[in-house]
Amino acid sequence: MVADLTAQVAEQYELPGGAVFPESIGVDAATGDAYVGSLADGTLYRLAAGGGVQVWSRPGQDGRGSAAGVKADSRGRLWVAGGYEGTLYVYDLRHQTLLARGDVGARPSCVNDIAFGPDGTAYVTDSIVPVLFRADPESLELKPWAKLAEQGVPWPDGLNLNGIVLAPDGRHLIACQTNLGRFWRLELASGTVSEVVLAGGPLEHCDGLAIDGTTLYVAVNARHEIAVVTLAEDGSSGLVTGRIRSGAFAFPTAIARRAAQLLVVNGQLDRMGGSPSLPFTVVAIPAGGQ
Repeated sequence: MVADLTAQVAEQYELPGGAVFPESIGVDAATGDAYVGSLADGTLYRLAAGGGVQVWSRPGQDGRGSAAGVKADSRGRLWVAGGYEGTLYVYDLRHQTLLARGDVGARPSCVNDIAFGPDGTAYVTDSIVPVLFRADPESLELKPWAKLAEQGVPWPDGLNLNGIVLAPDGRHLIACQTNLGRFWRLELASGTVSEVVLAGGPLEHCDGLAIDGTTLYVAVNARHEIAVVTLAEDGSSGLVTGRIRSGAFAFPTAIARRAAQLLVVNGQLDRMGGSPSLPFTVVAIPAGGQ
């Protein structure tokens, strides 16, 4: 049985700007600070652990005109996916300096999200190009890794591979496919792809992912909810056990776990080109949903 949960908002962060359209969020485990990027113009915001929001990097800096996935690694670096620009940026968090800029080398492209393997290797999804990319933690060079369509992953028009996380066993990745609502497992040792057997799925409009042990949180943007999935240790199967809803959700595109809370990004991407509800927000809710 799927539990319907109503989230109580514990805290709300307001992002300055009239056309932010935030897409993703990453938490620096060393400080508790969270970082959010604007899909519309590439602005990067810092949400301080102690409260408050500030612009961390201005729009257009380093040629960055869009920011999709934003993730912080264990080495004090911020990784920023460039969305439709086909790019990936890596920054030094302490000094706010650009360390590397990569490009998938294909257009059209939508470099979307990032996850880290146990050795620090970054794995990067592209929602249009049917390849999972990876970047070495030392050289930071971005290269193609797993060819998805060649392994039987269907690749229709629209946004395909999106959110990505490391599975509980540390030997696989789990990625969601937005347009089909399907989930895929990739073996780190070989790049072999297999479908996650998801009871209660598919989850069409799945977007950003967050994981805590064997609990996977899925932002389901057009449904304005977060799906809760219990995963097998190796990520081979899962069961949808809950749906978290809130009147404070507005096309949620990403989630991050910070201490006992989930930080939920209200992307409002369904209102791009229209009239968004201001201010743009990130809301904190209890990790259990209530």
